[in-house]
Amino acid sequence: MDIKNAVVGTFSDTSYSNPTKATDFYEGSQTPTDSVLQSETYWTVDWAKWHGFYDDVPVFSAIIDALACWAVGKGFKGKDADKLKKIKGWGKDDSNSIIDNLLRVCLIGGDSFAEIVEDKAGRLTNLKPMNVSTIKMVINPSGILKKYIQTNSNTDFEVKKIFHLCWNRLADEVHGKPEAHRDEAIITQIKQLQEDLGIRFHRVVKPLRLFEAKTDDPTTLADTEVKLATGYKKCEIIVIPEKTLSEKESVPIPSAQDVLIYLDYLTRNLVTSSGVPEVILGWTGKSTEASSKIVYLAFQQRIEKIQRFLEEQIRLQLGLEIEFEFPASLEENMTTPPVTGELGKETPKVSSPLTDLKKSKKINNVGGD
Repeated sequence: MDIKNAVVGTFSDTSYSNPTKATDFYEGSQTPTDSVLQSETYWTVDWAKWHGFYDDVPVFSAIIDALACWAVGKGFKGKDADKLKKIKGWGKDDSNSIIDNLLRVCLIGGDSFAEIVEDKAGRLTNLKPMNVSTIKMVINPSGILKKYIQTNSNTDFEVKKIFHLCWNRLADEVHGKPEAHRDEAIITQIKQLQEDLGIRFHRVVKPLRLFEAKTDDPTTLADTEVKLATGYKKCEIIVIPEKTLSEKESVPIPSAQDVLIYLDYLTRNLVTSSGVPEVILGWTGKSTEASSKIVYLAFQQRIEKIQRFLEEQIRLQLGLEIEFEFPASLEENMTTPPVTGELGKETPKVSSPLTDLKKSKKINNVGGD
């Protein structure tokens, strides 16, 4: 064939005339909700998948643990607190660890379940966390929960016998939304880059080496490879017959700087999407004290939302009134109450992180000032 028969594509014409319509540009996805069907609808959490992200990607598990720790870590109070504190889960749990467990599971997988155990008088005696991968939710055609089925024992449970946390349910969906659902692409890239970097830095110590053998016999080559690999692994001397093998230059190791920058970018995207500030996870970057206060306040709203969610679900499903304590609030320190000054003396001005930021010239014209 002659090179003159080559054909030049016309993809660039489409790309430059209307980039959003070209096939290599993101155009948005058509994502229907997992809603009810005309007959009964069944749903089981894909726990193995979502739990895999939690187990494999430390920064993601740190985000989940931070949300749960801040939401329930300081415990709870209220008129029914003592009733809830009597539960023991599988026998060695306590009320805080059970709620922490159920919260982490629902954040990871979207839903979590615990069997409600009551005495003959209908009083709560225990909450037993269940394996979400074995619980099938049954929803009737009207979109109402009908029952739960524990598939490993083929046991049916009435709706009122299961304590169910359904996180971030959207529209008429029949299940909760895992935290990793919207961040799946970021999480998988982070894991992939970390593994690639591990290989890259391992090659600094044990670089990829090339050898030339004076033979093309497959058996001899395989035997030689085993001997070289064994000696290389054990850092032992290898004795080779003269002129039968020669070492070529090692494969050069490219710089990892670009990868590290991109990994940092992905990690920041993940923590931003999760609503858990970097300072909560243990690093501060270039944040000032004033800007950190604003970020912390935003995080506080997320934690209080989770606490309200738990309090309402416990009230509705268990009939208990409790209140989770927030670990540490900045609201009391955000403003300094005005103090009546002496005649002729200026009253101290109200200070806040916003004014602190303006003073440090990090932001301008806040509130139109």
